[in-house]
This record gives sequence, structure tokens and C-alpha cells, in this order.
Amino acid sequence: MRRRRSTLHRRMVVGLVGLSLLIASLAGLGVWASDVWIEDAAVRDLMERELSYLIGPHAPAAPNRAYDALRFYAGERVPARLRDYKPGYYEDLRENDRSFNLLVRETEDGGNAYLLYDISFIEEREDALLWTGLIALLGVGVLSYFISLYLARRALAPLDRLVGQLGRLDPERRGERLVLDIDDSELSVIVDAINRYMGELDALVERERAFAAAASHELRTPIAVIQGAAETLALQGEKPALKRIERAVAMARHEIDALLALSRVRDTPRLESLDLQHVLHELADPYVAQMPGVRVTWDIPAPVRLAAAPGAIAAIFTNLLRNAVRAAPKGAVTVRVRADHFAIEDDGPGIAAAALPRIFEPGFSSRDGGTGMGLYIARTLAMRFGWRLTVENRDGGGVRGALYFAPQR
Repeated sequence: MRRRRSTLHRRMVVGLVGLSLLIASLAGLGVWASDVWIEDAAVRDLMERELSYLIGPHAPAAPNRAYDALRFYAGERVPARLRDYKPGYYEDLRENDRSFNLLVRETEDGGNAYLLYDISFIEEREDALLWTGLIALLGVGVLSYFISLYLARRALAPLDRLVGQLGRLDPERRGERLVLDIDDSELSVIVDAINRYMGELDALVERERAFAAAASHELRTPIAVIQGAAETLALQGEKPALKRIERAVAMARHEIDALLALSRVRDTPRLESLDLQHVLHELADPYVAQMPGVRVTWDIPAPVRLAAAPGAIAAIFTNLLRNAVRAAPKGAVTVRVRADHFAIEDDGPGIAAAALPRIFEPGFSSRDGGTGMGLYIARTLAMRFGWRLTVENRDGGGVRGALYFAPQR
């Protein structure tokens, strides 16, 4: 939150400072251009009038003379460096580190008259004006920065407080709402919309939790009855059937615990040290028994122990295995277990390319009769415990589903 707020402040300050510098630059450029144009026009007008006087009927008897700024030449006393210039007006001629403007006119006797005007002092004035403008521009930049910083903080203070409230929201605390402490119509619309949305979310979460609690209560009762009946049958010697019942009861309890964990965001999951080879074999037995045509191959090079919630492992593994068995009713399924993941591969037809990006969407199913919730729940459980679940088509055909025991990237 802090980074976003700083970025917004910075953008606003940069925009205001940039606008101030642009306006100041355009104004300074206009002043400088006007000054240069006016001075150039004034100098040329002065030279035109002075040269007209010097070569006119009222000219002095000895016109070949030099003034402090003006230098007039005519006749034979014209310096050789000026003789190549034809009648016209020339600017910025350099001589002895000085700058001159030159005006050349044709006289009545067929010769040329030359008038040089030393403009070095004008250039010095223009340079001083330029440096003054640059210093003023720097001052405008510094002043506008502090003013913009103050204005940005003042203007964005309500938004900063609102962002701070959003950052402190806790999904486990119901009934929290945003409070706007100023009269701002634009922000009021945002706050009201967020508060309405938060109210709807609170109601939805309460309904979901009530449903999860009710479902848990209603399901645990028949499970307890089944377990009691199984124990009674055990006394009568019905061992094989009882084993399947006990495994089904344990699996149901694990899955209920895993699903309930999804509605308790802040509760710490109960972790157990699991022997994956033993646990996965037990979980796979009921599905393998139901599909005798499927060949299940186990690839477990070394024992793997994992600290995990049994219900989450059961829900994810059985979902992947159930999909693999259904995809290859007469084929082969391979279960591979490594230290950082387990994977289930089948040799079925695979998943259509159009359906593959949607397989984790709730309610989406690529086969008839599916609820579309299995992979969604499996991935949600994986995210809940910091794991990564992938399902992809294999190059040689079939599907590979894998659960990686590592944070998602």
C-alpha cells in the first residue's frame, strides 16, 4: 500500500512541477525572443538612420571617422576586409573578440559606404538575460516542487487515509466498514460502493460458514453410525468388508476436515507426519477395487515422509486418481512419488485443448455427469497449504496431474 501511495504522490508532484517548468520556460523563451527581436530591430534602425545621415546631403565634410560603437568607412579608406561585402545588412561579424553588425550601401559616386556597429555589449546583455532566465527557471522548479509536494499531500490525504483503512481490513473480522472523514462526493461514491460490496461479502461468508458447519454436523452423524455398525460387524468376524468401510469412513472424515479448513482462513491446519507410500496406497485401494480393468503401477524409489494435513492429501490425491481411473478404464495408471511431489499419469485420450485452460474453474466439467467441483476444490486446498497443483496433457497421450510440495510461483 505504501508503494502505491508514494507512486501516486510522485506522479502528481512530477506533473505539477513539469507543468510549472513548461509554463516558465515558454514565458522565458517568449521574453528572450522578444528582447532579441526588439534589440535587433532597434540596432538596424539606428544603423540605417546613421548611415543615411553620413552619406546624405547634410553629411559632415570628413565622414571617414570612428565612434565608440559606430565605425564609418567610405572611399579609399575602406579596410580591405570589408571591400568584399556587397550592399546589404550583415550580422555577427567577429573582429578582435568583438561582435559587429555591418550595413553596406551604394553611394552616388558608384562606390560603397560601410557602417560597423559594435554589438558586443548587446550580446553580453543577452547572455546575462539568458543566465538570469536559467537561474529563475531553477528557482521556479525548486519552488514548484515544494508547493506541489504540499498540494499533493493535502489533496491526496483523504485518499491516503482511505487506502490505509483498506490495508488494515481483516477478512476474519466481519462488519468492518470504511469511513470517509471529509465531504467528498467522488470518494463517497467509492466508499459507499466498497461498503455495500463488503456487506454482501459478509453475508455470503456467513452463509457459507453456516452451511459448512451444518454439513459437517449432518455428515458426521451418519459417519459415526456407520463406524459403530462396522465395529459391531467386526465382532461378528466380517473382516474384508469392514476394512473397506473403515477406509471409506476415514476418507470421508479427512475430506470433511479438509473442506472445513477452506472456510477457516486464519486457523492453523493440523499437520501430521505422513508416510506417503502407505497413505497413498490406502487411498488408492477403493478406487482400484472398483475398476479391475485398470493397471496401477507404483513408482516410489525411496520412502517419502511429509508433514501435511491428511484430509488435504486425501482430497487432492483421490480426485486426481479418480479422474485418471475414469479416463483409462481399460488402460494403465502410474503413480510416481518423489521427495518434492507426487504425480498421477494415465494413458487415456487426454483433455481437449479448448477445455484445458478451464479445468480449474468451479462448475466446469469435461465429461458428462461431472460436478465440475473436484479439481476446483483440489486446487483451492493446494493453495490453502502453499502447494502447487498442475494438470496437463502428456506428450505421448493421456494426462499428468501433479502436486508439488512447494510455494506457488
